[in-house]
Amino acid sequence: MIDFTSLSITILSLYFLKHLYFYISILDTYMQTNIYLGIAWLIYGAIHSLLATEILKKAFPSKYYRLIYNSLAIVLIIPILYLQVTLPSVNMMQSSLLSQILSGMMMLSGIYLVYVSFRNYDLKAFLGIDFNDAKKKSDLQIEGVSSVVRHPIYTGILLFLWGTFGYFTTESYLVTAIALTLYIRIGIYFEEKKLVQEFGKQYEKYQKEVPMLIPKF
Repeated sequence: MIDFTSLSITILSLYFLKHLYFYISILDTYMQTNIYLGIAWLIYGAIHSLLATEILKKAFPSKYYRLIYNSLAIVLIIPILYLQVTLPSVNMMQSSLLSQILSGMMMLSGIYLVYVSFRNYDLKAFLGIDFNDAKKKSDLQIEGVSSVVRHPIYTGILLFLWGTFGYFTTESYLVTAIALTLYIRIGIYFEEKKLVQEFGKQYEKYQKEVPMLIPKF
């Protein structure tokens, strides 16, 4: 079945980009570079969503799909990261030693949380290097850090993203943090719709009991 929602978002994103160029051309250089970076992330998100649609999943051999998907994601993100570190950008605030220490702790906490979260997954299957034709039905993982938040990997990524902005304090890092936060939040919405279809009432109960991204204190 065609995933019309993801396909529609991709088409609308590309239509929006087509009509945005004129408005960018009248802005100053620093604003232009930040918009270009935001557009790059938007294109990346659109392609990433398009690759996740059922119609494209069926275009590749099923046992190699995950590997192809991950490989394309890595290849496509490299030029954006290059833009991130090379485009001129303006510092938005004066950073202090304390703010850099706290931001560094956020980044390290995010990396550690992602690392711990992967213990709940079949890493070979996640990376796409499990080529067995007989795929095992996955169980709903609600142990460990997944008992604290439903999407600990995304929580870790967000901690890292906002930590990098706090450390470098430039407009480009803010653009990246905002763009990826929005993409992650939208992605979770559609991901959870699929999880409800797969696990039914079990996942609906999990949604009610465990917060999405921010733990209960």
